[in-house]
Amino acid sequence: MTYEPAPPRYRAETDGPVHHLTVADARGEAMGYLWANDEDDAAGWCLRPAGVRAGINEGLEWSARLAAAKARGLVPTAALAELARGSDPRRVSHVVPGSLAAAPSLAALKELARVVTEADDRRLLAQLDRGNADAWRELREAFTALTDEDRDVRWSEGGQRPDGTRQLGYPLHSERLRRLVGALAAVGAVTPAYLWQDNPPPAVPADGRLGPADAVRAATAVVRGERFGDGTIAQAAGNGLLDAVAESLCAWYEAVTGGPEAAS
Repeated sequence: MTYEPAPPRYRAETDGPVHHLTVADARGEAMGYLWANDEDDAAGWCLRPAGVRAGINEGLEWSARLAAAKARGLVPTAALAELARGSDPRRVSHVVPGSLAAAPSLAALKELARVVTEADDRRLLAQLDRGNADAWRELREAFTALTDEDRDVRWSEGGQRPDGTRQLGYPLHSERLRRLVGALAAVGAVTPAYLWQDNPPPAVPADGRLGPADAVRAATAVVRGERFGDGTIAQAAGNGLLDAVAESLCAWYEAVTGGPEAAS
């Protein structure tokens, strides 16, 4: 069996400064950045984790174009210039004209990519189903009904079973806790619009308060994270994060609908 040599690629890392281009969607919202450093023959795609989900697939497309430029022998900054010239604003993503800039390092560019904008917040709040009064009433009632006992999630006993296999322990969520988690999903707070796996785990703010968009981020990370590893819901219930999420979302809904009387 013969193996084809791997195609040439730009290096994926550099410690030096980088030039970068902003890539945006049709609405003009930044999806990520194309970057380059000639000295290290490095170039790549830097996703905006707070941006739209389409940035993941679009990043693969832009990375493929960079690979094609490398195969033709272009230095990294020449590849960026070519991509900028050939960009079409009618496509799902395009290079923003005049967006060429410099960053002191790739790490600095990644920090820039993590900046959350008002447009990011609005996109997440648009996922909330403000027209479903019953779902919001259920969220408020489920939150009110939650007890300290529900928040103190116990785990099943793990260990070796009679057939010789090992059973891992798993969290025993109470009915009231399951009700609250289901209510968060019903109002739209658990959404694929947030790239939770590309962002840091949510944390409880020092003052215990969350903005509504951050509440959506936390709800999504907690509920979806449970599918990949037991315990995220239990942790959020125990450390106050779940309370902060529910309180923030209920307050937001009452504010946008004119209060609990108008919402009922």
